[in-house]
Amino acid sequence: MIFLYRDEPRFNQPHQLLTLLMDIDSLMTKWRYNHVVMVQRMLGNKPGTGGSSGYQYLRSTVSDRYKVFLDLFNLSSYLIPRKYIPSLTPVMKRRLSIMEDVVIQYAETPGNPSFLEHEEE
Repeated sequence: MIFLYRDEPRFNQPHQLLTLLMDIDSLMTKWRYNHVVMVQRMLGNKPGTGGSSGYQYLRSTVSDRYKVFLDLFNLSSYLIPRKYIPSLTPVMKRRLSIMEDVVIQYAETPGNPSFLEHEEE
């Protein structure tokens, strides 16, 4: 739902967070690849530290198998085209509205005159 309705204010920040997590994952993969290239240049096919196979082992870590947030990358496979996404009804938009939460929190705040009126009843 976050990806489908990412333009709605309620889902915009969660969408940005998920996007940044995928960016971090991509950057980690790029770092792994650069590290593999550096090891190949410096060590060649010599055994790596800790008894690993060195370059061959590091090369195997560049695959999707080592992505931390692989599920987020695969989500796009399940998304329907945006033109088929139903519009939110006005009631749903109001319930998802950030402003409504602010109004409710303010109304329920002790010390707020309207809160005190409800307490006296």
